[in-house]
Amino acid sequence: MVMGGYVVKNEDQGLTPARIGQILEALALDGQHYADNVYDQARYARIHKLARILGGLPEDAPLLSEITPVTPKVGVDGAVINGDAILLIQRKDTEKWALPGGAVEVGERPSRAVIREVEEETGIHMKPDNVVGVFDNWMDRRVVSHHLYHIVIRGHKIGGTIKPQPEEILAAGWFTMDQLPPADAFHPGHYERVLKALRGVIGYVD
Repeated sequence: MVMGGYVVKNEDQGLTPARIGQILEALALDGQHYADNVYDQARYARIHKLARILGGLPEDAPLLSEITPVTPKVGVDGAVINGDAILLIQRKDTEKWALPGGAVEVGERPSRAVIREVEEETGIHMKPDNVVGVFDNWMDRRVVSHHLYHIVIRGHKIGGTIKPQPEEILAAGWFTMDQLPPADAFHPGHYERVLKALRGVIGYVD
């Protein structure tokens, strides 16, 4: 369903006011973080207050960003298979190859998150099939600003054509095992994930 240009997800239907308040609070916190002027900052701050009222939270309840203990973030990577090839993107920030993916939003199922991220970044529509594994970015042996668990979800192409998202993606394409870029051309951790996805691994956990 489309409302005012926003696509309402199926899982948004029938949500309780408390759950809607939690989702709006998370969106408002993101908005306050990324807003580049004081007017938008003020608007998101007001939405944040209204979200807490809607969710029935007392004023002294901790913000989502303040809830402790501090735990890792969760992201999804889409291992989209088309025949014997896998979909890869070349990131604009590092110029390295990787699986398409991103953060799971509050109130969003991982299966929906990976569909959204793959479509946003590449224009390809996928259907999730199974979980390749859960990967810990601390295992990449690099200094990172946050601790993140990547859920790599294998699926297959059901439609769309490749159209890289220009703000974040330099290129995207289909690669068979023999056509993969060299290991050092991949964003940290992604070469291993791609190999496991192409080899049919299911349920790996770091």
